Amino acid sequence: EEVAINVVADFYTVTAEKMIENFHTNAVAPLMIPKAFLPLLKQAVSRGGAGGARSMGTQRAEVINMTSLLGSVELSWGERANNFKWYPYRVSKCCMVSHCMAVDLEPDGILCMAIHPGWVHTDMGGSEVPLSAESISSILSVIGGLTEKDHGSFLNFTGEVLPW
Repeated sequence: EEVAINVVADFYTVTAEKMIENFHTNAVAPLMIPKAFLPLLKQAVSRGGAGGARSMGTQRAEVINMTSLLGSVELSWGERANNFKWYPYRVSKCCMVSHCMAVDLEPDGILCMAIHPGWVHTDMGGSEVPLSAESISSILSVIGGLTEKDHGSFLNFTGEVLPW
């Protein structure tokens, strides 16, 4: 099952079908899966946990979406924009789903955020990419340290705050 896909298309080759294919996996699924699990997320919050009854964090309930640095609107200019003209992928990874869920699920005490795993050695990332196990251990470290202050954030696998 796909976790993310990249339908490569620039302005001249992009079609509605290519956009929809990418959106289904990269934007719709990250919204619908937490929605389906909402009763369980609320149940986890109601059990409390470390940090008090109102604190957010990994000890209670969280929704963490894997996204991409290429989805940052602010970082979409310059060399990155010239090298990666992937309309379907970049637009579908815009992180807006995570941001919207952060607003809507905050009253329920469910931490929501987005994380960029780095350029990882995968079928999509390529075999010449340096990050693999390093990214996973870094991501787990970042996730393990999430608190209420990270709610609604967009972080790099190192924990660095990224611009939306």
